[in-house]
Amino acid sequence: MKIPMLVWIVVCLAAPAVRACLRERVDEKAIQWSNRIVEARLVGVSERVEMKAVTLKPPAGTKSPEISAVYWYRVYSFEVQRVIDAGGASLKPRHRIEVVRFFGKADRPSAVGPTSKPSAADHCATRLVRDSVGQTFVLLLRPEQDIKIQKPPVWSDAKNLDPRDGEVHGLRAYAVIHSVPREEATDAWMANLRKVLSETRAAERKVSDNQIKKHVQTIVAAMSDQEAQEAIDALQRVGYKAVGHIKSARDKKETPPDAKDRLARLAIEISPPPLPIDMAPAAE
Repeated sequence: MKIPMLVWIVVCLAAPAVRACLRERVDEKAIQWSNRIVEARLVGVSERVEMKAVTLKPPAGTKSPEISAVYWYRVYSFEVQRVIDAGGASLKPRHRIEVVRFFGKADRPSAVGPTSKPSAADHCATRLVRDSVGQTFVLLLRPEQDIKIQKPPVWSDAKNLDPRDGEVHGLRAYAVIHSVPREEATDAWMANLRKVLSETRAAERKVSDNQIKKHVQTIVAAMSDQEAQEAIDALQRVGYKAVGHIKSARDKKETPPDAKDRLARLAIEISPPPLPIDMAPAAE
């Protein structure tokens, strides 16, 4: 399947009164997680594109049946109408962007457990359907490859819990952090978006990589959580920009175990949550 021009991954759509996917509202963290913000019109929806089919055999000597599942995605084509924040990219009106939602289905839903129930992310993504073609949305975006995906509930590869393959990553796709239909994005809502965007980007520019590294080293050298707290607080304000430095220090052999734990917890706190897989797709 040929996918033209720029490609993006979407995991949510939400009106101001509806819970959003990776972030429920436009705030500092939503902006930190996003590096593209656009208004774009939905112009088409693809057929299913299968990623992986899985069959789990029961343990030897048991009478339990096999469990099978299949995972797929759909591509939702958008045309950019207005660029709000390009994040340094060459992105202009009329550019075509592609959006993807992830789905799955098990032949025994009871084996899926709680994940068979639609999550908040699943609910807010349900506006991405063929009936929505022609509608415009405000999309806050992040590269798909930057964000983990939730562990598939039926899976056979303990070493690789990611159903996305090279074809998906090869799309150079993006995930949606937050979105609203443009007709529901009031003047006040748009004004707040621009205000938070301006303030957050200004705060990010004030903190250099060297300052981030110094805070990380303070956490590494700290003898207790209390001693590290001031540096942790500073990196929480920096947000997602600091994740690369935090993970680099976490993964060094010489970093003490307690510091590794502090850094791991901090990286999780300031990173987007995993992309959802809709295991109960009522509509695609």
